[in-house]
Amino acid sequence: MQAALLKMSLYVSLVLLMPGPTNTLLLSSGLKVGVRRTLPLLVAEALGYLVSIAVWGFFLCALAAGRPWLYAAIKLLSSAYILWLAIKMWATSRSPQQLAAGPVGFRDLFVATLTNPKALLFASTLFPLEAFTSAAQYARTAAVFLAVLVPIGIVWASLGKLMSGGRTASTARTRTLLRLASLVLVAFSGLLVYSVLSR
Repeated sequence: MQAALLKMSLYVSLVLLMPGPTNTLLLSSGLKVGVRRTLPLLVAEALGYLVSIAVWGFFLCALAAGRPWLYAAIKLLSSAYILWLAIKMWATSRSPQQLAAGPVGFRDLFVATLTNPKALLFASTLFPLEAFTSAAQYARTAAVFLAVLVPIGIVWASLGKLMSGGRTASTARTRTLLRLASLVLVAFSGLLVYSVLSR
């Protein structure tokens, strides 16, 4: 089991480093409010992933065995929410006042992570099968997962903070970054829809 957890931590770290809705929101929050005030969002990320992975691992994989449409429905719901986040982020980028008043919320990050397709990848491919044989095994695997997730979340928030500068430059950079982040979310949403329609 230890070898399996070590292998899992390596692959999980590679997947977590990839851009996606959760990392985009962490980057945005780091830019807008700094790393220290973004740290509570790591709790939202951890909860979102742990709940989603548990659901996929323990319940939905078995439930979806005879219902292939269920995967497509979940992907489409995820796509719709991510698109909504992208529109919200683009709207926020228009005004510096909105940027100051509207940091990324705990609920936004939790739901974006809960519906993140990476969780399905973790549950179906990267987590050892033994993780879903009992609650104790899942807790042990989840602890290793969190040990990888937290530092990577801090890295994404720190990248956002590094992109901020002086006040004038910061406002322009913030607008640019949030609009780029919004486009990343739109692309991610579109990829989810495409993955459903191309089947």
